[in-house]
Amino acid sequence: VILGVLYVLWKLPAEKKFLLLKILCFFIVSGGLGNMIDRMRLNYVVDFIYFSPIDFPIFNVADIYVTVSMILLFVLVMFYYKEEDFEFLKWKQNKEQE
Repeated sequence: VILGVLYVLWKLPAEKKFLLLKILCFFIVSGGLGNMIDRMRLNYVVDFIYFSPIDFPIFNVADIYVTVSMILLFVLVMFYYKEEDFEFLKWKQNKEQE
């Protein structure tokens, strides 16, 4: 997943329109790398945030980055960006095949 997001970051045009998408991609990669570093270093992910009033599962900052960024990314793709905005991700086709 991290490699896929990094590929999208690499291909993203430098337009102002994609700034929020770029920021969300950085947060997704940051959260993924944070959890991956914990997993490789300790063989488990350190979770330290717990809300006892609502009995929510224990989580960490990297989980927040990934979860909130994915929710915002979903909202952006559904309601802000159009299909044409993602033409930069399509594979280039030979003109002979067209």
